[in-house]
Amino acid sequence: MVFTDEASASPGQIVNTITIRAGERVDGLAMQITTAAGGTMTFTHGGMGGDENSLTLGEGEYITSMEAHWAEKNSHTRIFYLSFGTSAGNTVSGGGQTENVGKVTAPEGYQLSGFHGQDGNEIDLLGAIWTSIKPLEEAPGTVAPADIPGSTSGSTSATVDVPVGGSTAASGSAAKQTQGSAAAPAANVAPEDTSGSDAPEPAPRTAGIKLSEAFGGPHGEQFSDQPSAASGVTVGSITVRGGERIDGLKLEITAPTPLTLAHGGSGGTDNTLTLAAGEHVTSMDINVGQKKGRTRIFYLKFTTNLGNSVEAGGTTGERSSVTAPDGYQLSGFFGRVGDEIDKLGIIWTSIEKVEAAPTTAPALTDEDIVLGELFGGPHGNAFSDINYIVLQQTTSSITIRGADRVDAVTLQVATPAERSLTHGGTGGTENTLTFGPGEYITSMEAHWDKKNKHTRIFYLSFTTNKDNTLSAGSPTDNKGTATAPEGFQLSGFFGRGGDEIDQLGAIWTKVGAKSVSLLDDTGIGAGTYGTTIRNWVGPTIGDATDKACYRKTEPYNSNEICPL
Repeated sequence: MVFTDEASASPGQIVNTITIRAGERVDGLAMQITTAAGGTMTFTHGGMGGDENSLTLGEGEYITSMEAHWAEKNSHTRIFYLSFGTSAGNTVSGGGQTENVGKVTAPEGYQLSGFHGQDGNEIDLLGAIWTSIKPLEEAPGTVAPADIPGSTSGSTSATVDVPVGGSTAASGSAAKQTQGSAAAPAANVAPEDTSGSDAPEPAPRTAGIKLSEAFGGPHGEQFSDQPSAASGVTVGSITVRGGERIDGLKLEITAPTPLTLAHGGSGGTDNTLTLAAGEHVTSMDINVGQKKGRTRIFYLKFTTNLGNSVEAGGTTGERSSVTAPDGYQLSGFFGRVGDEIDKLGIIWTSIEKVEAAPTTAPALTDEDIVLGELFGGPHGNAFSDINYIVLQQTTSSITIRGADRVDAVTLQVATPAERSLTHGGTGGTENTLTFGPGEYITSMEAHWDKKNKHTRIFYLSFTTNKDNTLSAGSPTDNKGTATAPEGFQLSGFFGRGGDEIDQLGAIWTKVGAKSVSLLDDTGIGAGTYGTTIRNWVGPTIGDATDKACYRKTEPYNSNEICPL
């Protein structure tokens, strides 16, 4: 499973402890932090096997280096050994050393503040997320490693090349960061396990949006324009950068809101097609091939309804094409990228504006979990608390940081274990509502507007089942209210953010709901499908061509509960 702490890591946070769980290999990782706002949070990845090795950091002590060893186990690449070093010379390590070794060091003035990679019951791929030791407003100028192009807002991101058996494990690409993001340089120190496949791109839940098939390989970083996709948009131009292969893509949307969607690297030559009024991109021809043992996109050609086209790259024998459904146009992409395009699919949207039918029903339900309506815009970094939510959890307080707009929001979980679910930055004034016994949030009101051409959340108000309220920010004319279904409570958030909150939705859970063990008697025959299968991923179970995630066997955890 792909994971990242990028949305939660922030400049100025304090790392309290780091824990490695390991035996012959590295089973899991945990990092407990104190946020710049004063809340606590724990990042946990991997499984619960192995022995625990913990290091408690002293005042003014920071983790500044990470060493990783990896090797093959049952034809899958695993992290076998990890060692972390601090600014005070202390270390913590676990696992068994191998000949495949990679080491990364924090840029000057930065510390380890989180991770990204892939995991299951063990750690398969791991990268470090570095953030400024000082809060963003106090940090010196942007620090970029020597092999990474300069970036803005004290934020950089990159991968590093790690030799594995004579091959190159990472593309050396510089990943784009949203301006104002809290994330700093990230560095992969192990190769991807290419034996598996991506989780399928989520089916669109917005009217007038469809996804094509994706072509290419499992390398590079995943991306998707789906959160920004909308019907009724005007595409002004499409640019393909290429030489021998496809280096990058750019789509310029001119109306109703100007937006640039760019992916890949800066190599190759620009080939741009400017669209006329009433012209739409309606088909894509794509060729894939191998380069240094990795699948790449070698050739792309986009054609419009008027017969105009733009192309780049070199053709191969592995060719495919996709055509827009009737009445749809190309409005975005999804896939995987580094310095080049590794995998690509198209997001088609209706040429005509499609108005969603008004409804108070939740966007998505799973019997005991409901995702509410999403308010705001497509900017910032995506985040979600879904992996941290435990059924039957209770909350003790809600905090909003705000002034002219909403800077951050924190939901404090009290049981079964204390956890702070915090998103956004450190600006604004803190406003907190502490709950009484049996009290929980049942509604959220959000107002949004534009700031520097970006949609932001300007105002939030939460109301509890005891009619207590908390609000912060500045009301606007654009507003919406999400109300919990009967018997549900607020248990977390999803959306997008950086130094402020750009987009926000509520995650509601049923009060008193209980997690289901695989050994529980459901009272229904063993052959029954439907909501009796917990944590279902995928739309159907009878289609032989379906590649949804439930076809991958996942063992239940130590509590005999299906993993999320």
